[in-house]
Amino acid sequence: METHTQQATGTRNLEAHVLENDFLRAVVLPAAGGRIWQVTDKLTGTDLLWNNPAIAPSLLPPGSSYDEHWSGGWDDLFPNDEAAEFAGLQLPDHGELWTAPWTLQRPGKRDAAEEFILNCKTAISNFAVEKRLRLAAGERRFTVDYKLTNCGESRLPFLFKLHPAFAVDEGDRIDVPCQVAALEPEFRGTLMGDSFDWPYFTHNGSSVDMRRVPAADSGAVHFFYGTGLRKGWCGITRRQKKLSVALQFDHSVFSCCWLFATHGGWKNLNVAVLEPATGHPFRLQKMMEHGTARWLSPGETLETQVLFTVQEGLDSIGGIGADGALFAAID
Repeated sequence: METHTQQATGTRNLEAHVLENDFLRAVVLPAAGGRIWQVTDKLTGTDLLWNNPAIAPSLLPPGSSYDEHWSGGWDDLFPNDEAAEFAGLQLPDHGELWTAPWTLQRPGKRDAAEEFILNCKTAISNFAVEKRLRLAAGERRFTVDYKLTNCGESRLPFLFKLHPAFAVDEGDRIDVPCQVAALEPEFRGTLMGDSFDWPYFTHNGSSVDMRRVPAADSGAVHFFYGTGLRKGWCGITRRQKKLSVALQFDHSVFSCCWLFATHGGWKNLNVAVLEPATGHPFRLQKMMEHGTARWLSPGETLETQVLFTVQEGLDSIGGIGADGALFAAID
């Protein structure tokens, strides 16, 4: 087990902090939104997160365009997705966290585990945000504990959304225990209609299994909200490597899981982003109208834990057991 600071590849000399054991290596960039830049499975030598080959992470001013500066890795989005105005607050594109500088502390080893504690204070919505990464010795998984506190004087609505971008190849499999995939009318990508029963999208008499990642040059662009979650998890299996990576979360907090994936159809990129979220759709005002926005009153805190886990030997994910082990889907 070790933690250290270094310059990570492709990060424009940003200070990179590394949390590492014999199985996993996680690189964190505090100055670039507290982003988890990369998670590497050391046993297979596989980088699990996607990093944009054309855009490096950098120090960005609030209000920057997310799409124009998206470098990949795992961001956290709060308190909104699309830029919005609420109660006189001008909330920037994709929220405040991804451009905020975070402080990082290392409290030292506790119960044979190493930890990073990252903190930031949002300048507009006036929230204190903490996330604590914990990696135990001998484990192929780590936890991220989030704590969001309203330090202002008003009750505020918000969206809190995880935004890990995963590297994928043709034939990989995406598994989410949702029931209905609701398409966004303002951005359907290459899909048609309003919704479909997950995982099969049917159009003009043909059916496509949306769990299967298409070719990188297929031109596909997928964006939808996975609703009716039966359990709180989502994941991707790198089928050529027989390597599965999954997030486990509290689905009473993250009530849906968005998916954005482009396979050559948007900026010629090949990536899948699984986005556990506290609500939908992407416009904060519509979330409020539909009653899917969450709220925190002054002094109120939301705390929740997310598990990031890696496992070999599966060709699909059907769930996560009580012991944290993944098991295969029964199709």
